[in-house]
Amino acid sequence: MLPPSPPLGGEVLRMNEGIKRVFELIDTITEKIGRPASLLVFIMTAVTTLEVVGRYVFNHPTTWAWPLNRQIFGLFILVAGAYTMSKGDHIRIEIFYGHFPPRIKLIARLITLCCFVTFMGVLVWQASWMGLNSLKMGEKITGAFRMPLYPFKILIPIFAFLFLLQGIAVICRRKD
Repeated sequence: MLPPSPPLGGEVLRMNEGIKRVFELIDTITEKIGRPASLLVFIMTAVTTLEVVGRYVFNHPTTWAWPLNRQIFGLFILVAGAYTMSKGDHIRIEIFYGHFPPRIKLIARLITLCCFVTFMGVLVWQASWMGLNSLKMGEKITGAFRMPLYPFKILIPIFAFLFLLQGIAVICRRKD
């Protein structure tokens, strides 16, 4: 005689606990990357200050400040977006959403999830190709300052993927 199989609800509960652990891992990774990445603001500020002082005080502008700041800012936006999303601090239009019945809220969440996953998925996919091509070519910024561009282009799909995972976790966990 075979032992009785566990009830379906038990299997679903274990799966939910597994998903919950995955979501907690995503939160932890976002936290560990997001806090140090906040220091990038100070680096961008220092670079901008050096450029302004060099340009207006010494009449000797840099060739590297703005290209470097653009690359740092692009990475910062992706990491800050994931971090802000993990904290639930993105702006919501509660004036509408708060008055929706539960079924409409669920539909709105599903539409949001589909749009978010589509956009971020395309970003990860395309940025991955661009990053790999940039690495193969050893791409550098054009102009007088030939800063390597490929390290930044390699990090874009990685941070975009983290943002994608964080968004899925937040949207799926939301209870209202």
